[in-house]
Amino acid sequence: MSRFPSSPWRPYEPRFIFPTFSGLECRMGFSIPAWYRPVDIKYLRSLVAGSLRKNFLETVKDLVPELGSLAMSGLSKNLRFRLHILSRDGEYRASYELPLSYKPGASVDVDFTKLLKDLKLPVEDYLVVAVMSRGRMDGYRSSPASFSMTYIDQDNVAIYRTGAFARPLNEGRLKAHVGFTGINPKIIATRDVVSSLMLINHSSDPEYAVTAHPASILIREDGEQLEREFGEIPALGAREMSVVDIFGSRVFDFLKPFGGRATTVTTCQGVTLGSLHLQRSNDNHRTLLGIEHSRPAHMNLAGILQH
Repeated sequence: MSRFPSSPWRPYEPRFIFPTFSGLECRMGFSIPAWYRPVDIKYLRSLVAGSLRKNFLETVKDLVPELGSLAMSGLSKNLRFRLHILSRDGEYRASYELPLSYKPGASVDVDFTKLLKDLKLPVEDYLVVAVMSRGRMDGYRSSPASFSMTYIDQDNVAIYRTGAFARPLNEGRLKAHVGFTGINPKIIATRDVVSSLMLINHSSDPEYAVTAHPASILIREDGEQLEREFGEIPALGAREMSVVDIFGSRVFDFLKPFGGRATTVTTCQGVTLGSLHLQRSNDNHRTLLGIEHSRPAHMNLAGILQH
């Protein structure tokens, strides 16, 4: 398997992974807040307050890597962005660094349809790991704002927003993961629209090599269920499956008494997965009608899951 070049990102650099879709105009946008500073008083206070609650050895253990990452990332307010392009199977394809650095108040916009063409990559579906040179030095180690992903065709625009993080993810030597549970209460399967779920098996470790094997349950309003394997997802790869792909064509008759609507619960042991929820037209073109990243709070769905 083709892997990243050496040191594709540093531990303190926030990053996230997202898909591109062949045949769609795909854009990434990011606006740096005018208030952004890599270090602020709140962060420094938290360092001092945290060290006062610990003994000397614990303080040294925590502060040395913290101060080291701060020194490595620097104090400049300017941000730079790098992009690593992978196949949906997690195979490395190319890297690109935006030529400019961006100050607070500036905006970044990348047209991936054009970029992929400039990089002489074939027209197909990809994954992109976006890396920013530094983020907020706080407990979240995150981007100071959300990235906006936009997908455009002749008739539709689909958008979702998400943040970038520098925390350990699926990196066993730093943090063990119990597993993943994803809930989508807005599943649709009708003659017009079919829902899809895309799961991304990402990691903060560029050498990550664990294949994920999720399973999905489809739950009707009356509590009746269908359960199937989602399909394996290679390391640093992604898989999109519609509810028809997962549960078969009988899903239409199964959900017809309930207007084609249901909830899915998808689980996977031992790894954390990224999830995107898509709505596509139920035709040969399977046009992308909508895409979401965040889900409602799980407690809001307790009544559904108790059936």
